[in-house]
Amino acid sequence: MIKLKHKNYVVSLIKYTHTNHVNMKKIRLLFISILIFQSVFVSSQVPDIQVYEAEVGINGGGSFYLGEANNILFNNIQPEFGGFFRYLLNSRIAFKAELTSTSVSGNGFNQNSIYIGDLLGEFNFFDLEQNPYKQFSKIYSPYIFTGISLFTDVCYDQQFPEFGIPFGVGLKVKLGNRWNLNAQWTSRLLFADNIEGTTSTGDHDSFNNPNNLNGSNTFNNDLISTFSIGISYNILKKQCDCLNQNSKRKR
Repeated sequence: MIKLKHKNYVVSLIKYTHTNHVNMKKIRLLFISILIFQSVFVSSQVPDIQVYEAEVGINGGGSFYLGEANNILFNNIQPEFGGFFRYLLNSRIAFKAELTSTSVSGNGFNQNSIYIGDLLGEFNFFDLEQNPYKQFSKIYSPYIFTGISLFTDVCYDQQFPEFGIPFGVGLKVKLGNRWNLNAQWTSRLLFADNIEGTTSTGDHDSFNNPNNLNGSNTFNNDLISTFSIGISYNILKKQCDCLNQNSKRKR
């Protein structure tokens, strides 16, 4: 009787051990399946971080002139439009080439249409990137800029071309992987005092009288200010090749 009980106990223990082993395998399989599913799900949620080297865009807004024929801010606002190319050195620093078409108007002189070419250096206050893993990266950033400007009129019949100093502030916003929006305020101080051209009676010298200091600013030179809103598209995508640590450009 004792042997029979012992045999039944051994059989029950073997069955229990087998059953427990099967259950542990099921638990391990379930746990591994959960880990695999979680890793796949997390991987699918990782954003596609894309970095580009440059932007091309267009902008438009308004401009006004300060000089002998106008000393009132925002007076005689004229339409302004143009295009630009921006090279992104990194997430903080960029270089921009911009071409702007506008006109100047004031009391006593004919409206003059001019072209302005700017070469600018820009500094972003934040790291302008769509990168959630970078501590200080943001999809927007205020920025400042300065550089050099070249002014010329449409018909080349005045005392152009002339140079100037552009400077200003702006705000950039990333709308997605490839689209960007920016708004900026630009002031351009000419090295000369002749943007008015001729008066309505054909007299040029009456607007340019540096000896009597008839200018409207400290430097006795003309100044053009513009406010513009622009949209740009990213080009020259950086694609990292981790095998040889080289970067490939892809349009």
